[in-house]
Amino acid sequence: MKMLLIEDDENKRSALEGFLRLKLPNASLDEAKSLQVGVRRARTTVYDLVILDMTLPNYDPSPDEPGGGAIHSFGGREFLKQMARFMITTPVIVVTQFEKFGKPPATTNLEELDQSLRREFSTTYRGAVYYHAAIVGWQQELIALIDSISQELGHSS
Repeated sequence: MKMLLIEDDENKRSALEGFLRLKLPNASLDEAKSLQVGVRRARTTVYDLVILDMTLPNYDPSPDEPGGGAIHSFGGREFLKQMARFMITTPVIVVTQFEKFGKPPATTNLEELDQSLRREFSTTYRGAVYYHAAIVGWQQELIALIDSISQELGHSS
């Protein structure tokens, strides 16, 4: 299985990468740290799965933009929009460490976001996993979604 992990947080990316390499040792894993690099990789490489953070910087950090530009609370949604625009049908799982998104008064919780993404991006979006470094429940949720996608694609995970 060839996967793209789009995650800007070093600790979370490292935990996800370690978990994925342990559970799926034969998988190929590419990484992106921003919305724009993730879109570019998805457009130029065929993946079986994208694991996507919801809150992302616009660009990778650089000397000119140490933080990678503006942080988008809904960067993951923008990534899904770009996938639809370019007719990329790779399955996507959102893994987020936030339970609320947006700024008051226009906030949404993870459950509402999940339902909205299922409606908006029904051909690619497969679900959301709440990540917390101190709780291992996210691991079982993530591997269950990956197993489901593997079966759908005819791969063994």
